[in-house]
Amino acid sequence: MKKFRAMILPMLLLGFLSVSCNNDDDSSSGNDDLIVGTWKVSNAWIGEESIYDQLLQTNFCAMQNLYNFMNDNSLEIDTFEEGITPENCVIGVTQTGTWTKTDDVYSVTFDESGETSSSTVTFQNDNTFTTQTIFQGQSVLLEFTRQ
Repeated sequence: MKKFRAMILPMLLLGFLSVSCNNDDDSSSGNDDLIVGTWKVSNAWIGEESIYDQLLQTNFCAMQNLYNFMNDNSLEIDTFEEGITPENCVIGVTQTGTWTKTDDVYSVTFDESGETSSSTVTFQNDNTFTTQTIFQGQSVLLEFTRQ
């Protein structure tokens, strides 16, 4: 669990990123992709077992990160870090980059590192999607909910 705790933020940031936009984004770009909006991790499973409560206990602030997909294919990830107490989160470094979509595969490229990560996304409805990632040799299913 300690290894899992230490790696949750990189997993969420590099395994797959979703990024959100404000409601007043300029939609004139014609990008009406369902992913455009603000998203937050709302559940995580290894196999049939939800590990979300464990993640909240060990990484509460990282679980508050907001992933912002913009109409212009840019992204911002509003990160949160532990403050005075684990539940007292403070704003962290904002990650930026771009995103693209081919079929149901979304790819994210980070501005700072130039790294690209791709993942298949399955929408359950307009407000929820899941994506699978491999973390420490285990398959982890992440659920994101529109904020």
